[in-house]
Amino acid sequence: MSQLTLLEKPLEDIKPNRWITITEQRDFTEFLSNVGVNVEGLDWCASTWERYQCSKDNTHTKKIRYRSCSKRGLCPRCSMAYASQRANLQYQWIKQNLADRLDFDLKMNQIVLTFPESLHDIDSKSFSRMIKEFMKEFEIKAYGYCIQTRHSKDPLSDIYKHCHILSLNINPEDNKLVESKYYFDVNKMREVWKDIIERHTNSKIEGSVNLHTKYASIRHDKPEVLHLLAYLYRYSIHDLFNVQIRKASINYVQCPQIENSNDKALRLQEVRSKITDLIHEDKSRIIWCGLLTSTKRAELMKLMLYADSIQSSLDPTEYIVQVDSFAKPGFHWKSLVELEKEMRVRAKECRDCGSPYEDQPFETGNYEMDNEPMTRTNETTNTIPKCRVASAFGRKARDTRNDCSEVERTSA
Repeated sequence: MSQLTLLEKPLEDIKPNRWITITEQRDFTEFLSNVGVNVEGLDWCASTWERYQCSKDNTHTKKIRYRSCSKRGLCPRCSMAYASQRANLQYQWIKQNLADRLDFDLKMNQIVLTFPESLHDIDSKSFSRMIKEFMKEFEIKAYGYCIQTRHSKDPLSDIYKHCHILSLNINPEDNKLVESKYYFDVNKMREVWKDIIERHTNSKIEGSVNLHTKYASIRHDKPEVLHLLAYLYRYSIHDLFNVQIRKASINYVQCPQIENSNDKALRLQEVRSKITDLIHEDKSRIIWCGLLTSTKRAELMKLMLYADSIQSSLDPTEYIVQVDSFAKPGFHWKSLVELEKEMRVRAKECRDCGSPYEDQPFETGNYEMDNEPMTRTNETTNTIPKCRVASAFGRKARDTRNDCSEVERTSA
């Protein structure tokens, strides 16, 4: 007899997040193929599944695994899965090592710094110095940042250099970590950032600069924190998929204004070149600063323990804290490698009894669209939003119906 829930209903299979629908995957594959990008195997991704059962009791909840192409950076589904996985791993690193051990509500603050359009070609080293100066001005001691060069709402447009910063409200005071109650004056932040830009670039900016900030509690607002972290791990192919397929806000390949076949061929060639550059560009990485750097790990744990004497073994995979006989008991700081191993083990354990799932699937099959993610299109009975056609050479876009719209250029 199959196991039942408290509502006396059969337990459903454990299914991973599909991220995009089969239709979306097919449409995106067709889009890339039409511009001449090699998409071998892309439309196959997650079209088949494997079912695993508990090694101790085959009546327990079954687990499903989708077979993937693993071409992240090209496949939007694999790219989304990667960003989610890394975000969850980073979240657990912050929550288990910091948030769960502090006696105040640890919050994550997102700050987005941008430049005027004329300065988007600034080099990353100069940008990094400016970011650190900005954070020092507001006395933020624990943060990470990621410099990105594409706008999420028009990923094939000209370079759009900006920075996403994630900071934590912790501050060292009297040899311990205390809550930093910073709730910024956004107008002052804009003034400070504008002044830093002008001094470092020898330029004069008319008006204010664009800047965005918001908060989320680590323990009480996990979905928002995961969203903030995943944005830093995302690939640009994700943005291209969103604007071309899911939101249909830009169509890079169909332009009613172009009638000449030669013009169409040149356009496709330009779009293909830009997509190829997007696929092969180096992935932006997160740089942790202040108390979140590995070199500050012993100091950070000392502040958390209020300990006057502390030593740490800087093993490549873990940090083991030792305190003297007069200090408070120490704790084991979990590294990302260790947390990743724990997550992989839990993913292979039966939800009902904790026993491992069998190594080999007992059943395989083709996906039959029983676990489609909710999207803008299938929420409205497959009604596709109006198509907006944008030039592959710049930022302006035209509505095919009124020919007067422009792509919104707000914070990415």
